[in-house]
Amino acid sequence: MSYRFGSFRLLPIERRLERDGVPVSIGSRAFDLLSVLVENGGTVVSKRDLTARAWPDTVVDEVSLRVHISALRKSLGTNDSGAAFISNVSGRGYMLSAEIESDIARSDTVAAPIAKNENHLPPPLFRMIGREAALEETCERLVSHRFVTVLGAGGMGKTTLAIAAAHKMSDGFRDGVLFVDLAPVTDGALVATTVASHLGVAAPAQAAVAVVCNFLKEKRILLLLDNCEHVIEAAAALAERAHRYCPELCILATSREALRVEGEQVYKIAPLRTPAPDVVGDDSRRFPAVQLFLDRMAAAGGATELGRGEIDLAAEICRRLDGMALALELTAARAASHGLSRTLELLQQRFGIHWGGRRTALPRHQTVLALHDWSYNLLSPDEKLVLRRAGWLSGPFTAEAASKISRIETDDVLDSLADKSLISRVLSANGALRYRLAETTKAYALDKLHCDAPEVERVARAHAEYFLDLLRAHARKADPFHLSGLSKTFPEALANVRSAIDWCYSESGDPELGAQLVAYSSPLFLELSLLEECFRWSDRALSSLPSVIIDEVAEALLHQARAVSGIIVREARDIVTASFERALDIADNLGNLRLRLEIIAGFNIFLMRAGNCYAGARIVDAAETACMGSSDVVARRLVLWMKGICHAYNGDFIAARGVLEESCPVGGSVDLDLTLVVFTQFIRAKVQLARVQLFQGDGRRSEITARDAIDSAAAYSHPIPLCIALAYAASNAIWKGDLAVANGMIERLAEVSERHSLAAFHAVSKGLRGEIRVHQGSAAEGVTMLVSAIDVMTSRNHDHMLVSFYAALAEAYAALGEVSHATRHIETAISTARTGGEIFQMSDLLRIRGTLLISGPLEGHIAEGNADLRKAYETARDSGNSLHELRAATTLRRMLNPAEAEEMFDETLAKLPHEERVFYMDLVQCPPYGGGQSFDGQVPRSSEISAVSTDLSESA
Repeated sequence: MSYRFGSFRLLPIERRLERDGVPVSIGSRAFDLLSVLVENGGTVVSKRDLTARAWPDTVVDEVSLRVHISALRKSLGTNDSGAAFISNVSGRGYMLSAEIESDIARSDTVAAPIAKNENHLPPPLFRMIGREAALEETCERLVSHRFVTVLGAGGMGKTTLAIAAAHKMSDGFRDGVLFVDLAPVTDGALVATTVASHLGVAAPAQAAVAVVCNFLKEKRILLLLDNCEHVIEAAAALAERAHRYCPELCILATSREALRVEGEQVYKIAPLRTPAPDVVGDDSRRFPAVQLFLDRMAAAGGATELGRGEIDLAAEICRRLDGMALALELTAARAASHGLSRTLELLQQRFGIHWGGRRTALPRHQTVLALHDWSYNLLSPDEKLVLRRAGWLSGPFTAEAASKISRIETDDVLDSLADKSLISRVLSANGALRYRLAETTKAYALDKLHCDAPEVERVARAHAEYFLDLLRAHARKADPFHLSGLSKTFPEALANVRSAIDWCYSESGDPELGAQLVAYSSPLFLELSLLEECFRWSDRALSSLPSVIIDEVAEALLHQARAVSGIIVREARDIVTASFERALDIADNLGNLRLRLEIIAGFNIFLMRAGNCYAGARIVDAAETACMGSSDVVARRLVLWMKGICHAYNGDFIAARGVLEESCPVGGSVDLDLTLVVFTQFIRAKVQLARVQLFQGDGRRSEITARDAIDSAAAYSHPIPLCIALAYAASNAIWKGDLAVANGMIERLAEVSERHSLAAFHAVSKGLRGEIRVHQGSAAEGVTMLVSAIDVMTSRNHDHMLVSFYAALAEAYAALGEVSHATRHIETAISTARTGGEIFQMSDLLRIRGTLLISGPLEGHIAEGNADLRKAYETARDSGNSLHELRAATTLRRMLNPAEAEEMFDETLAKLPHEERVFYMDLVQCPPYGGGQSFDGQVPRSSEISAVSTDLSESA
């Protein structure tokens, strides 16, 4: 065996160099260097590889290499064109610049070319699912570029795809297809000799690359190199040289990382597509991951006829397995014997990385554990460390997070792991680079991590401390009134905070660290409407405070979190009050006006929701005093919102409208970055403005304001403000008699409240439905709904709207002829309004009671009834409540002295804008609840309504 270049002949086995047949004397090191350059003729050889060959057991510096290369250059001289045989490629190494000819290809030891009928290919899968497009693209790239590497994580189906492509294209290769599985090759030096042996060529290790290239130089062969990742450098060197010197050769490689050589085209195989969580039933079957899973489950003896619920379970399993083909096959076999529900449960508990698959599969493909062992054992110590510890992180993570819990710089390590397909690079919504582990890889990493209990504790503590620092730094920069998009800024925070808090309160955890973590993460829980969870953790953290040292800001945040989240928690009234008061004390000590006002705003919501509007108004007065002289526009606006709401509940509509129209103009831009409490106050102000406008005779503007409140709340994407907007807008629509609109809002309220487990608001939706049923004439059905709603609301500290519901019950019982029940409930409504301060509809409550007293079966109450009707009219008139004033005047006109009542009616009607009069006349004539029986004793005469309508039209 020999090589020829220029006038030289190199005989490696005899270690001799000749020029025109005459021996050339060069040193041993120089001969080794020349051998390497000749064997890799035309390609650059790195300085590292040259020194490794010439000085295999010695560490030498670059100067020694340069000295020997310089001496070798002098011995070789120049070629025919006058250029040196050895050239230096700056920054990369050296190369032999000459055409090289070998006599290996003419040797008698070379086997005959592979025949087409001797394709060395494993059989293809009977049915390949979900890879049709991938197969087409792989084949097209192979035709166009001759060198394709199928890249992907273990178990994705790289080998399956490559074999299918080779079978599909085999007819195009006259000299056959050669499949070489490199998995059994443990030494990179044996890669080329392994390929040579598959070709039937005898080749010494030192010259195997040249032997293979010379053999393939004139052949039309498809060479499939499977599983290159563990011998990546040797496989890359062979593939690059063969691609360059063999013009008809096509190379198809599979690897978990790219070969990164000239001519390579990378095709990255994606996971099988899985359905999104909102895709259910038979729609899931069109996704390849589900198709493969169900196909393999049936093949393993599982059920073939599945109901919708079972298909949804299969889809969830596929999502948890990230569409990894091998994991789907292994899990499908388990589902065939254990059932879908139990298999999903097992996945959630242990993730099934030990489950076995086909006995005939390669050992590394028989379990997910073996599959990952194969990759893990190829990693450097730093790569293993980072992979193990990254398993502790939930969801996509930053390089900073990985570095903090790994305690080493991870940028290069993460890039290396990504190149090896063990982690994925993902871009967040804001364009920031993050990394992600597939669920199977994460389960494997955690399995490895839990082999060392002390390491688990170090990682868990570092993880909790990192996210505490992250949230604390955000809190220092954040405005107490604003969220600053915490869930968007740190999309990975929630899952990680949950796991960190769980560890902090475990036996081996740190409660002090946990308390601070709960404190600084509480805005995140509130922002995401995780109120029950926020209450549970803040209550636990506060219960451990006597034995925990904690900073004052954190304690204020904990009390605020427990108070705000506790508003919706059953039986939490005393705890909530104490927490609000303690949070206020701390805010006063800190001298933080905005924090104090936000706490007051939450306290105000709680007090008024719990039916204590008087106390709610008193703390608003305190807020106004605190804000006096401040130039803080947002703070002053917040105080105005609360003040306007209190005026509206207290029935001072004139003052309420002035304050509310000043502080929350309709159609203006809305700050969607406000905290939950502050934004909720804005929505409460907006819907109260809509109610005030309706009661003051501005019905059309009221509709616009209510719709604006709903739209603003929906844009905020939090269920509580949206429920508030829907509830009060629906109530307004009922007052207006617009029952179709009200029903639409109530249905949406019921859906949102049920989805987010807001029991009190769900009860409100039922109570509003009950009101509608009463005014539609189905009084008995309405009573059932209203009683049920009131029971839940009173148990959930939600006294808002109770007055309206008690009044509706009174009207329902009156319609059923049960006057005693009606009287009892209207008395309850009046008492509740007076005790709690929700007296905005007192005039209508008095009107209903007066009507019951006059038209009831008991004698001697007519005078009391008349007094109530007069008081109803005067109360409405004095408070600026034109709707109730007109209702009272209408009732008086029918049930009292017509002349006196007619004057009252005319005076009230004259206050209304011309364009609103017909609308309000219809409203009071057909009662304000949209039809059904009136309780003022008479049904209005149609001629009377027509006459009024005609007069108004003419005057307009």
